[in-house]
Amino acid sequence: MSRICPKCKSKDISPDLSAQSYARGSIFNQFKCNACGYTGEFFPEVEE
Repeated sequence: MSRICPKCKSKDISPDLSAQSYARGSIFNQFKCNACGYTGEFFPEVEE
């Protein structure tokens, strides 16, 4: 299973380790799309 960006449908996703994510306390459940830059908690998981 891999995560997919809800905005651009890319599978190039990584944890969001930014200072803003850390300050909100959501560092362990926040993700970032490396293709379009979208960040958020909702990145659905899809089968490969």
